[in-house]
Amino acid sequence: MTPDQKRYLETGDHGHKIRHEIYENLVYPVLLDGYLRRDASSILWLAKTTQNLHQVQFVHPLLRNKGEIDLLDESYKLKPNEEIRLRLLDFWLKCFGYSQHEWPIGILYGMNGANKEQCEEILQEIESVRVLDTQNKYGNCLTDYENKVREYLVRLQNCD
Repeated sequence: MTPDQKRYLETGDHGHKIRHEIYENLVYPVLLDGYLRRDASSILWLAKTTQNLHQVQFVHPLLRNKGEIDLLDESYKLKPNEEIRLRLLDFWLKCFGYSQHEWPIGILYGMNGANKEQCEEILQEIESVRVLDTQNKYGNCLTDYENKVREYLVRLQNCD
């Protein structure tokens, strides 16, 4: 990505969404090239422009099913930085909040109650989020949520 291209994206003059023809013909090809080269900055900007990305007519197969969180995670693994860490942390905390909002009835996964495998996946995600919570600011909340997921998992196992 050239300095001019990066400056265009960083100015934010385009609002929350870049004009379709500019994105598809100018921005997306540059970001795709960066993605294929595993450039963390390009992957971050794909994440920041997912509203545009999902409207590209010929999106690359590697990007077809990736959302903002997947791209943020990829970028963070390549080149961790504070902005991405905080965005990932915020995303997961909101997901966990939604997942437990019907407690004590159950733990949600998407729109439905979580099954055993999904509970195990949630427990792994909690551990990943603990790593993102470098200041242990949300440690008590994560432990509370983990306890709820474990309790729900026991309930599911007792139903078998």
